Amino acid sequence: MKKISVFFVTAILMIAFTACNGAKKTEAPAEQQPVKTDSVTNVAPAAAQDSVAAAAPATPAVNPADMLKSFQAYVKSYGEAYNNITKDPNKFTELSGQSQQKVAEMEQIKGQLNPAQLQAYQKAVELLIKINKGGK
Repeated sequence: MKKISVFFVTAILMIAFTACNGAKKTEAPAEQQPVKTDSVTNVAPAAAQDSVAAAAPATPAVNPADMLKSFQAYVKSYGEAYNNITKDPNKFTELSGQSQQKVAEMEQIKGQLNPAQLQAYQKAVELLIKINKGGK
């Protein structure tokens, strides 16, 4: 159990360091639609759309406030699963596997949160770390 906790804490710290370091992930290229070559007018707008799509950052599909609420609900259910680990170890294992992904998603939108939301996020992360340390 301690090894798993150490792994999660290490992963969270690595994610936080990467986010603070300013390292940028390369995004996968968007699917390209076939371009008609019948006329010059069809080719130019398609090229312009591709350059605009490449220059514009991807917008989140979900509102940051909703993602924060979802993250807080996840941390709450993860804590409950930890408290009831003897009754349902599979649920705890499933939720612990999602921990890194959830934190990574929140780290991506962290800059869009207002100060109150940022404070709520920090509390949720501290609770998550506490759970990973064994609830001590």
